[in-house]
Amino acid sequence: MNSDSEPELSADTLQILQQVMREQQEQEERFEQLRQQALKDKAEEEAITMDVFREDWQLSQFWYDDETSETLAREILDNTNAESLVCCISSPTVYVKLMSMDPPGKNNMFLFEFDTRFEVYGRQFVHYDYLTPSEFRLAEELKGSVDLVVVDPPFLNEDCLTRTLETVKFLLKEGGKIVLSTGLVMAPIAAAAGLELTTFMPSHRNGLWNDFRCYVNYKPSRFTLKA
Repeated sequence: MNSDSEPELSADTLQILQQVMREQQEQEERFEQLRQQALKDKAEEEAITMDVFREDWQLSQFWYDDETSETLAREILDNTNAESLVCCISSPTVYVKLMSMDPPGKNNMFLFEFDTRFEVYGRQFVHYDYLTPSEFRLAEELKGSVDLVVVDPPFLNEDCLTRTLETVKFLLKEGGKIVLSTGLVMAPIAAAAGLELTTFMPSHRNGLWNDFRCYVNYKPSRFTLKA
């Protein structure tokens, strides 16, 4: 074979590649079905799982494992009722788990997220970019009225966390609750915002080398404050 010849894949490699492509196509078809349902206002939230959404590492997406997402979803339910306003900011794993539980106040629960694939949730999806928070829709409607916010800033740096916490401050009502999931390295910024470190350590499906922690501004029900 001369240097101008195209490299050939082995039979085993080709078979693996074809399998990956088939799985991706099936996932895309399932996602399109959900999207069409949402456009018709007939999205079945309880049928949506995170398996529909592939992580996009370019967007710094690292999905929680089932135990973490369920713990945080139940923490929301423990501290809200059907009339409470809830926002999950850059934390789609928690939101998807929460919707799958068919909570009584689901129409008052919103997902603020950059990834437009989550538009399957219709009006409860708010396209959100932490760099331009003033542009997200529903801003004035929700200003100062949200009872509980779960937030997981997409990037582990001071600028991202500071900007995202400004959004939280904008949304939260007086006495509202915050659940922040981010790295231990962000502890000083969290503390400056009035958040305390807890014993809960969020974990991710595919692992993450950063030491992730959870911070709150109230006494949580599913985990405890760190002594």
